[in-house]
Amino acid sequence: MTHVWQWNGNGGAPSGLIEGIADFVRLKAGYTPDHWVKNGEDNRWDQGYDVTARFLDYCENVKTEFVANLNRKMRFGYSVNFFKDITGRTVDQLWRDYKAKFGK
Repeated sequence: MTHVWQWNGNGGAPSGLIEGIADFVRLKAGYTPDHWVKNGEDNRWDQGYDVTARFLDYCENVKTEFVANLNRKMRFGYSVNFFKDITGRTVDQLWRDYKAKFGK
């Protein structure tokens, strides 16, 4: 159902981000299966699904309503700079901070 309500940057957003947002909603609803990666695992923020969902949850803790604001910005296009616009940090810095927080 999340895909019905989310924007995709007019097709410009990474598919991993789109799937990650959907799984972020699943995470927040408490529907995470046991096989999902743990916080800080894997190598790319935009890998998608559980990896990106957990990273977006971290971003949500950096800036309240991060995911809603990101989705709103993606209505008419996509830019990696949206992360900095919302949090004041680049996506690469957020990823490094996320990995460091969980000792990965």
